[in-house]
Amino acid sequence: MGSAASQPENRPFAGKIDQIRSQYTDFWSHETALADVEAYHNKSKTHVYPDHAKWLKTTTPFTEWKGNVFAESQNARLVGNHASFDTVQYPGAPKKAGMSMVHILGIPKAGIYNAVALNGENVSIIDEMIELFKRSWPQPDFREAVLRHQQARIEAQNKAEPNPEAYEAATNHLRELELMIDGLTIHDFTFGFHLYPDHSVGHLHMHIIATPQSYRQYSTDAHDLKTKDALEVRDFIQSLS
Repeated sequence: MGSAASQPENRPFAGKIDQIRSQYTDFWSHETALADVEAYHNKSKTHVYPDHAKWLKTTTPFTEWKGNVFAESQNARLVGNHASFDTVQYPGAPKKAGMSMVHILGIPKAGIYNAVALNGENVSIIDEMIELFKRSWPQPDFREAVLRHQQARIEAQNKAEPNPEAYEAATNHLRELELMIDGLTIHDFTFGFHLYPDHSVGHLHMHIIATPQSYRQYSTDAHDLKTKDALEVRDFIQSLS
């Protein structure tokens, strides 16, 4: 692993405070927002949510997570992104690929819908997820679990849409990652959110992305514009209290 000496902040998605404010305001302008957020937090099975696009639902893949967990703390888990990191496996829709060869998700154990639904009482989950990652990344077993997850996603995508040439290319790129991954330090990562209505899953999930170009060259940048810096989101929520 590289040196942990002081490094400049790695925040390529910062500088979008006006968009954060606008998306927050848009969400809370819905008449039922507060009741729906509370129902999801309480894991209500009887609450009826409005049929709005990208709106809250009773359950999501992250609500009661059943998949592999790379690491966890009292209130958070680190899990793998569901997609292969390699656009070569998505010839008709490259934006379905991950945002980096190392693309991890931080998810809260509690029912929190989206970063726009955070408040002064639970916004600390952002720092908890970031700190969990910073503690975990230097551990060889953690990085090995990330590599095995990436291999599994490449294989799963090839099973879903068989393409031998794409599979071979993605597997070769994974071999590159295996040779490089130990050189990544926590300073090579950034943390971001896709705020309502730009999100894909209606349960808070923080994108943890290796940002050096060598780690993003095979991945999609289609989501960069909508990705909001996690610390900027945190600071905005805290400013409302």
